[in-house]
Amino acid sequence: MDRKKQLLMKYKYRKPEMGIISFLCIPTKESFIGFSQDTKAYINSNCFKLGANLHRNSELQKLWNQYGESAFETGVLEVLPYDEKDKEKEDYTKELEGMCNRYLRNMERARRI
Repeated sequence: MDRKKQLLMKYKYRKPEMGIISFLCIPTKESFIGFSQDTKAYINSNCFKLGANLHRNSELQKLWNQYGESAFETGVLEVLPYDEKDKEKEDYTKELEGMCNRYLRNMERARRI
């Protein structure tokens, strides 16, 4: 198998980190919470949209424009492990939504990304 096919197969069968993401505006203590089945890609995507002034969350975009990227702490709040009993399971949306809603209920000044 050539290198290109190997890389494609590796990417196709990778298991990215799933979990809850937070963008915390340090000056205002406002948190923006979201979830993804690929946390790194989700963070990168949101940072790109914010930097390009194209983010769909107008409040987050306003704070990003006002304070800049350096005023934000971005990270993964919780990682959802893959179900080892059901190796065929691919969609973890329900579990991730439940985790996200728990954070939104329990964190002050938190809203969805």
